[in-house]
Amino acid sequence: MDYLSSKFAEFAQGLQFEDLGHEVVLQAKKAILDLIGVALAGYPMEFPTMVADYIAGLGGKPEATIIRKRKKYPAMNAALANGVCAHALDMDDGYRYGGVHPASPILPAAIAAAESEGSSGKDLITATVAGFEVLLRTSRAINPSHLSRGFHTTGTVGPFGAAVAVGKLLGLRKDEMASAIGIAGLQGAGLLEILHDGAMVKPIHPGKAAMAGLLAAIFARNGARGPTSIFEGQKGFLGAMADKIDQEALLRGLGEEFHILGTYFKLHAACRHTHPIVDAALEICRKNSLGPMDIKGIDIETYPVAIQFCGHTVHPDTVSAAKFSIPFSVAMAISLGDIFMDKFTGENIRDDGIRELAAKVKVHPGEEWARDYPDKRGASVTIQTFSGQSHSSSVPLAKGEPENPATLEDLIEKFRINSTQVLSQRESRKLEETIMNLENLSAGDITCLL
Repeated sequence: MDYLSSKFAEFAQGLQFEDLGHEVVLQAKKAILDLIGVALAGYPMEFPTMVADYIAGLGGKPEATIIRKRKKYPAMNAALANGVCAHALDMDDGYRYGGVHPASPILPAAIAAAESEGSSGKDLITATVAGFEVLLRTSRAINPSHLSRGFHTTGTVGPFGAAVAVGKLLGLRKDEMASAIGIAGLQGAGLLEILHDGAMVKPIHPGKAAMAGLLAAIFARNGARGPTSIFEGQKGFLGAMADKIDQEALLRGLGEEFHILGTYFKLHAACRHTHPIVDAALEICRKNSLGPMDIKGIDIETYPVAIQFCGHTVHPDTVSAAKFSIPFSVAMAISLGDIFMDKFTGENIRDDGIRELAAKVKVHPGEEWARDYPDKRGASVTIQTFSGQSHSSSVPLAKGEPENPATLEDLIEKFRINSTQVLSQRESRKLEETIMNLENLSAGDITCLL
């Protein structure tokens, strides 16, 4: 039987840089730029620092760079540490049809492997696209059922994408790549209970996914044979992970359509489900010159999944919880003008004015938004003022989606703000220039600047 793992392996093995085209190459470089920026800004946070310090303390074979450690460590350890850093801000990219963050599990593994192998920039770009394609297609096929069952897709599907990207860099044969995919599928894990308790450690999901995918590819290269029926087998991934599966999404247009072009970039440092709401609220306040003291109440209608993830906490007690609170994110955005990464601080979470405004927010499911999800992940916001006025705005897709894109300038500004949390402006500009010229350089030209 020609299993899905074999078809994905054949696609990945045959993919060449020349097949990608300018638009796909640019999108891959944007993904790398964005991911490295958020990983650098995530590094100083409590859990990433804890992970990076512990792993660096283990030492080991010098293969790949851990952010800000100025030394090389075993590639699997670098993938884990950098994957944790990449998701800490909750500002990494995503794919709305799959409910997944693709870059944070794929790129830490791919960059570690590329550095260890001495790969070219073209090789890293091609591997990135191959990994994205498998991850995005798989995540789309099992969602929204997978999410509804309580799984975090980034952790469960992430190893597939990481394994394919690393396998491409290692030059695996078709049968080896299929085995790597099978081994990766055995390791995927991630439960959404993390949204309700212990949210600080949520980045462990993409970190472990990156590590799992890298190990899967290495083990396959060394002769280990994974289950090639990992997807469609009687006890395989698809049946175990979802009640409803879109089979056509797995292979439709494979090699002709590149799903990486359908990913989004985040311009707010909070859960993506809060973004259309924040965009709408800020638009109302700017157009009508409203501030917190003018507002009597805020009424929000959005799609049920957004409420499931972010609609229940009004007064979060941690930075991580604040990122998953619609009421608090909206209140902070109105009070401070944005919710970029520097706004999520303990001081702001305890701010009496923001907390008072958050208590005025009411969140309801909207029939229109429920019907259109996930083609649209939008919200309608109505703000009532003490003067008796009512102002409304609807945003069907937050800024950063392919249909409402962030410009390259937007992403560069985001990168500069994020990266200069730990780099000097000169170091940030050098890294930016290197990534945007990656096809003419090597992966090592990036990692030596981290």
